[in-house]
Amino acid sequence: MDKSVLKELECPACKQYMVPPITFCLGGHNICNTCRPTVSSCPTCKQKFMKTRNVSLENLSVQMKFPCRYSKYGCKDTFPYNAFREHEAICGYSPQTCPVDYLRLRRICTWTGTSNDVKKHLQAAHKELCEDYNKAHSLFLLSSNATIYRYKLLFAYNEIFCCRLLIRYGVMYVVLHYIGPAENDLKYQYTVTVMNDEVTESVIVTHMARRFTETEDDIFIPKDCLKLHCDYTDRFRDEQGWLTVSVEIFRVNK
Repeated sequence: MDKSVLKELECPACKQYMVPPITFCLGGHNICNTCRPTVSSCPTCKQKFMKTRNVSLENLSVQMKFPCRYSKYGCKDTFPYNAFREHEAICGYSPQTCPVDYLRLRRICTWTGTSNDVKKHLQAAHKELCEDYNKAHSLFLLSSNATIYRYKLLFAYNEIFCCRLLIRYGVMYVVLHYIGPAENDLKYQYTVTVMNDEVTESVIVTHMARRFTETEDDIFIPKDCLKLHCDYTDRFRDEQGWLTVSVEIFRVNK
């Protein structure tokens, strides 16, 4: 890649690389198709933009391979003009905030890093919330139906999940979030089992894992999770009054 050529393909407004269609102003300065509708005058010379396209620059951009915008974080890949935007949307080097903070797990974490470093950060800073997943292992042991909010970060299939349990207004909710690239959102299912230690009775519910950016209201109100009234869960308690909630994660084959 010629850095001087790439510099010519840099939009003066957003500083991202321009791909067809590219238009320019009366002074000859270019702008990308994303910024054009939102910028009233040229950022460089303040003159008006024309509807004329810069065909020469478009032809040049078609022949180029572009670096990922996250190259400064370690990404070494380059892509043709019609593919690098798609890559950037899923790049493992894109900066991420801590899932603990995003999921509002009753604490604040200001960490920011790459997707590839999220697991390492969680194990170092939030070790008490993390567990290596074991098939159908118990996550929560409950002694009452009082209002409660619990969560656990699980490492399974080389991915990160967050299981949340909420009891409020006499209803128990359990949901599993998937924390990873958006293109893998539909690759995981989970089964929640509610039972007593004596396993005399149990109830099993299966759902698709939910995107971790969804809010509680997005999930709990439409019932896209396990939802049981506490009057019903009482029948699964053992003689000591304990109720066990376990989660099993499945990879969906498509």
